[in-house]
Amino acid sequence: MHLGAEGGYDAVQMRAVADRSGVALGTIYRYFSSKDDLLIAGLAGWLLRTRKRLEEEEIRCDSPQERLTRLLASVARSTEASPMLMQALVRAQGSTSPASGPHKLDVETEQNALIVTALGESYPNAPEIARVLVHVWSSSSTRWVTGLAPNGSMRAEFCNAIELLVPATSAE
Repeated sequence: MHLGAEGGYDAVQMRAVADRSGVALGTIYRYFSSKDDLLIAGLAGWLLRTRKRLEEEEIRCDSPQERLTRLLASVARSTEASPMLMQALVRAQGSTSPASGPHKLDVETEQNALIVTALGESYPNAPEIARVLVHVWSSSSTRWVTGLAPNGSMRAEFCNAIELLVPATSAE
C-alpha cells in the first residue's frame, strides 16, 4: 500500500514489496500471484481495520444516516488524500485474473460489513442498502480516479445516495 501511495500502480513490484516487507520474494508469491492480488488484499485489510475501529469507537450521532454520512465522508477524504494509491487500487480491481476473485470478494464483504456496522445491525434493509452503496462507492471512486469527476465528487455521491436510501430519523 505504501509503494502504491508513493508511486502508483507501476511502483508496486513484487520484489520491492518483498524488500520493503523483509521477506523472501517466494513468500510473497506463495500468498499472492500478482501485484493486483496483493493490492486488492491490501484494500481488504484496510477496510477490515477501518470497520474494527468503527466497532470500537463510540460515535455520537443523532441518526444512522448521520453516522453513515460521517463514515463515508471520511472514506472519501482518505481516497482523495491518496490519488496515486487509489489509481493503483482501481486499476488492480479491474483485473480479470481468476486468482483475484477471492480478494475482490473480501473487499466487497468488508465494504458491506463497514456500511452495515455504521447503520447498525438492526437497521431495516441494512444489507441491501450496503450493497447499493458499495456500487456507488465503486463507481464514484472509478470516476474520480479517471478524471471524470472532480475532487469532492465521491462525498457528494455518497451523501446523495445516503439521503435517498436512509431516511433522517432519530437514533433508536
